[in-house]
Amino acid sequence: MGNVPGKLENEGIARPNRSMSASAAQTSSGRNGTTASGARSQRTSSLVGNLLSSRRRSSSSEANGNGNPYKRKSTKDKEKTEERHVKQLIVKYNETVDGGFLAPFGSCGTDKLDYDTKVVKNLIIERRLAPFYTPLQDFDNSWSREEVIKIIEALPLHAPFNEKLETFEDIPIGDLTQSDIDHLIDKTLSRREQRRMRSKIFKARLYKKRIIWQERENERFLESKIEAKQSKLQSNPNLPSDDLKYAMYSNGSECPICFLYYPQPMNMSRCCLQPICSECFVQIKRADPHFPHDEEDPSKPRDEEKDPNMLTSEPTNCPYCATPDFGITYEAPTDRNVGLQGLAPSSYVHSKKDSLEEPVPHAPDRRGSLASTDRRVVTSDSLRPDWQVKLNKERMRLARRSANATAIHVSNQLVTPGHQASAGLTSTSTPRSNSNDHAVEFQRTPPAPLWSANATAAEIENHMIEQAIKLSLAEHERENSPNRR
Repeated sequence: MGNVPGKLENEGIARPNRSMSASAAQTSSGRNGTTASGARSQRTSSLVGNLLSSRRRSSSSEANGNGNPYKRKSTKDKEKTEERHVKQLIVKYNETVDGGFLAPFGSCGTDKLDYDTKVVKNLIIERRLAPFYTPLQDFDNSWSREEVIKIIEALPLHAPFNEKLETFEDIPIGDLTQSDIDHLIDKTLSRREQRRMRSKIFKARLYKKRIIWQERENERFLESKIEAKQSKLQSNPNLPSDDLKYAMYSNGSECPICFLYYPQPMNMSRCCLQPICSECFVQIKRADPHFPHDEEDPSKPRDEEKDPNMLTSEPTNCPYCATPDFGITYEAPTDRNVGLQGLAPSSYVHSKKDSLEEPVPHAPDRRGSLASTDRRVVTSDSLRPDWQVKLNKERMRLARRSANATAIHVSNQLVTPGHQASAGLTSTSTPRSNSNDHAVEFQRTPPAPLWSANATAAEIENHMIEQAIKLSLAEHERENSPNRR
């Protein structure tokens, strides 16, 4: 179960048009017989095809008014996006469905909770996914109603955070009310090290902000409970009634993955009908893009020399039976439709008749598995609908790296004195006599510069790419020439 979470605990794509255009130059790296050169020439056509399709998708997306997911974002834009995502992970006591919440209880890192929060919240509100319940470490069937209510009353809104993570030790965070963090970065470091330091500072600050934001919600929750007790009335409609607390936790079950106790009903795997809590389900995701796992073969090209289109990301497997395209189904409770789009949690009343006829946990009505495409199934991929975009970005990132390597290779050819493309090279004969012979010595004039002295790095790179494409076309024509021996 490599992609199964344990107990509760990209570089963006840059200029895909230019990057992929550069890929077309890979056949110009010379027929030198090396593995790297052969691999580059073999993937030229596929990369050019990606370029054309990428342009079509980009144009179509912009024409429809949608944002281009492949458009490069600035560092600050990425930071704002991540901050908005973390805000959506804050548990709020007034946002509930059937007694559970719209955000997870656990305090694990955002790398495990990188799902689309809007998608997950909508699924919970539509009652297609079990809400995030506050779990119990254990449950004893011998507990009385009063004991159960007392235990539930003492539960926190969210699991406590570790405020002193070793990861963020000795990292300055400055004033959290100020958005500018440039002054916290050591300017004596290299550009790359400065970028790394900025990333660490931002993550440390965001972690601290997440703690503060959740603590504020915890305080609001406690204040509401205190006010309700002092007034002797359930003054806040968002607080659950005692009947709701008991109805939820007196008939629960354990999640086989995290071994915590949750109210029923739980999510059920679409394939083998095993229960799984939403806390664990949202953490199950595809592996990061990678090349197919082949046996080590020295004759095969290294990862950086492989075709980026070979990158793959397999669907998640069921943590119980390893069936691909993991998904769940959820049948919402019919006896406690409270919270958003339902009754106020404080108004829930569990009748004595219902108590006498307390249902015993029953086997699911469904028999057999459901297809991942069934409308009742929520797949793990649906929680991260951008997985294909991320895969394409990684492919294009590798293509860009390959294009840069090709551009450097071509530039070396362009400035080599003996290369045909170095048009600035001329030969002049200057006879020099000495006592032994009258040999004619040829001197070469320095090559003319291929770009102006004030050209930008982008202009130089574009020029090299253009020259690489020309060389590639010329090489292609020579190979297909009828006079070729």
